[in-house]
Amino acid sequence: MTRLSQIVQALTRRWRQEDGAVTVEFVIVFPFVLSILLMAIDAGVTTLRQTFLNRAVDIVMRDVRLGRQNQSDSIKELICARTSMLPNCLQNITVEMQPIDTVNFTGLDDPIRCINREEDLIPQVTFNTGVAGGQELMLVKVCVVADPFIRITGFVSHLPINADGDYVLVATSIFVKEP
Repeated sequence: MTRLSQIVQALTRRWRQEDGAVTVEFVIVFPFVLSILLMAIDAGVTTLRQTFLNRAVDIVMRDVRLGRQNQSDSIKELICARTSMLPNCLQNITVEMQPIDTVNFTGLDDPIRCINREEDLIPQVTFNTGVAGGQELMLVKVCVVADPFIRITGFVSHLPINADGDYVLVATSIFVKEP
């Protein structure tokens, strides 16, 4: 046998060996499986946060309907007190309340104003409790900006994200204010 044929045989034996084949498959598949798991956890935590926010808004709006609350700051505090899943809630929440014109139904499609944490901007929101003693249809919009549970997964999972990479959780409520 010549030296060249020995080298070819050695390379052929090396090429046909299956040592480490499972490791290669693991290295290829594991990142995809892990990213799916992380996206599921992130989506689950965000869904829990949204559910807790909706419930807190419903409970507080019941108090507003009954006439127990009518101040913007106290409503923010009550909403944040009733949801434990939103860290730094008071610094990241906006509450907007306004009467709905029942003739034209204007204002229903206005964008929801949220806090911009990157530039420390707090939007000017309308908090109009309506005419005293009048029966009105009231619209309440609540926006909370929250950090993602796992920051890398939100861009892939199509959850509502602002330009800064933060999740935007929105809850709305409509009720009739009675005299």
